[in-house]
Amino acid sequence: MMERYWKQFAALATGWWRKYLDDPFFRTEVNVVALQIGFAALILVLVGTSFTLLYKDVATAILSGIHSGLATSSPQAVAPAIVQEIQNIRAQNLGVVVVLIVIATAVVGYIVARIALAPTRNALSAQKQFIGNIAHELRTPLAIIKTNTEIALLENNMAVDLRKSLQSNIEEMDRISEIINNLLSLSALIKPERMEFSPVDLSDIASDVVAKFEKLARVSGHQVTLKRSPDSIVWGNRTALLQIVSNLVKNAINYTPSRGVITVSVAPAPHDEVELSVQDTGVGIARKDLFRIFEPFYRTDQSRTRGKGGTGLGLAIVSELVKFHHGKIVIRSAIGRGTTVSILFPAAPDRPRVGGSEKREGLNEIAVDFSSGGVGRNSPL
Repeated sequence: MMERYWKQFAALATGWWRKYLDDPFFRTEVNVVALQIGFAALILVLVGTSFTLLYKDVATAILSGIHSGLATSSPQAVAPAIVQEIQNIRAQNLGVVVVLIVIATAVVGYIVARIALAPTRNALSAQKQFIGNIAHELRTPLAIIKTNTEIALLENNMAVDLRKSLQSNIEEMDRISEIINNLLSLSALIKPERMEFSPVDLSDIASDVVAKFEKLARVSGHQVTLKRSPDSIVWGNRTALLQIVSNLVKNAINYTPSRGVITVSVAPAPHDEVELSVQDTGVGIARKDLFRIFEPFYRTDQSRTRGKGGTGLGLAIVSELVKFHHGKIVIRSAIGRGTTVSILFPAAPDRPRVGGSEKREGLNEIAVDFSSGGVGRNSPL
């Protein structure tokens, strides 16, 4: 009978051990419970040691007081002295125990948090790495298909319907390429410490982006205006800043009806910052959507039509890049009135604190402040 129970216990223990080795979440649960048990045992040891030392010190104080009373002519004064000494010992012992418990709680709490978050952290890193690998693998066959399609379009005797179909295929492949590029950008954000930070003229970047999208704006019938300031040197990464401005301007063009107005401005702001603002007269963003626009692949109801394009990754990438720049994003929008995206970047060192920012009334607003977070590894801040 005992042998059968022992075999069942051994099989159960073996199964649990294999699950512990194979299942990271089960392993985390076991480790957290074990740490909590160890923490409880540590507290019991501290309390027991404290009581032992307290008992020893109190006994020593009482004996010392009795000897002092017997050696003096006024033993009635010994009792208050003994009580005072015991109170002092208790206070000292209690202070030491409290400090030790607080330190032990902080250390064990940190270890528990690290262990509990380890599977999630590893899963997120593996997910981003997987996305990056898949995106890299898709780029080559997609480029080949697009090239072959463009070569086929060079045929002069092609039927009109077939030509339209191939041209539509190229447009869809361009959209897929944009999604892949955005996925690669998100994947590259796994290691932001590789970003090199230096003084960058944000006005020059805005000029380059406006020139880059000039043809798209002209085809769409938009008026794009650039307002720049000579005092616009920020502390950042040029490539990342280019992507931030490009994503914002492209969003403004995509979600603004024909003959709309888009204004890109760069100006100094208070608190040693530089403000980038992209304002449009587009469809706007509903209040319920403002709180989710930074989520990857989230698209508002107004942006789900085929003609609008978009991948739902642009603002997610902007948010991550602004976070690495120690910046702040403010988005003000209303349905049918347009959207204004304002980003505050830390200015380059030794820049004078001048300028201001404007707030439009009657618009829904969301602000995300990354100014308390870390900046690039090369930042002097």
